[in-house]
Amino acid sequence: MKLEEGVALSRFTTLGTGGAAKAFVRSETLAELEEALAWAHERHLPVATIGLGSNLLVADEGFEGLVVRLAGELAAAEIVGERLVAGGGAANAVCLHRARAAGLGGFEFACAIPGTIGGGVWMNAGAYGSDWAAILERALVVAADGSRWLDPAELGLSYRRSGLRHGQVVARAELRLKPRPAEEIKATVSELQALRKAAQPTNKRTFGSVFKNPEHELTAGRMLEACGLKGHRIGGAQISPRHANFIENADGARSADAVALMAEARRRAQEQFGVELEHEVEFLGPLELPPIG
Repeated sequence: MKLEEGVALSRFTTLGTGGAAKAFVRSETLAELEEALAWAHERHLPVATIGLGSNLLVADEGFEGLVVRLAGELAAAEIVGERLVAGGGAANAVCLHRARAAGLGGFEFACAIPGTIGGGVWMNAGAYGSDWAAILERALVVAADGSRWLDPAELGLSYRRSGLRHGQVVARAELRLKPRPAEEIKATVSELQALRKAAQPTNKRTFGSVFKNPEHELTAGRMLEACGLKGHRIGGAQISPRHANFIENADGARSADAVALMAEARRRAQEQFGVELEHEVEFLGPLELPPIG
């Protein structure tokens, strides 16, 4: 196990903000992951996992704990029968390619999610009418007190969340897919990617969707657009002029700038629609949104 100190987490986030981790490690095997978690447990350090850095906002002060990044066999993916078996660090794009090559469908929606298999389990990621809960058979979750295979019910999967907490790492997952012609899969992916490109700021640095869609006739993005927030800027961060549920790193943004934008968005949504928006992005480090009002 090779630990690094003071690694800048901004290097690993799609927004490009955030301070350093107290300790950082790349784990390539289950044994290395277990060793890293035991090391942190002995020192009473919190543990967090970083995949491709989307859906993540790291505090400017950094994270006073151990950050784990899965690599090697814990980022590999293969098809076994009609199942996709992948490490928690496997990129969704790689997994989708494996599935298409094997003529297995059901994972096409993930083309809109620039993350990893483990991250998908962690937040029950979803898009275009499907999510991880719909295809996940089980996941191997490793913690300082051991490892267990858990099914979706045991993981507590619900809309854009799971029951997992920092210190629990999704090391592997098995997704059940269905036979589908590769050309049909390719056509669906192309259609979904075109929809995403037309609606979202795919050529800007963002962390993905900011808020979960509320139980309201308007989505979070439409609601914030109606509040006049498109293009609203604080410091180096701005609410995307293309889609109001995205925050862009316009010019040297800090995480604090993004939090300030989120706070203003929640305030306006509450004021205009009586809705308290809940953030979808994961916070790491000393970050929190102020109470509304």
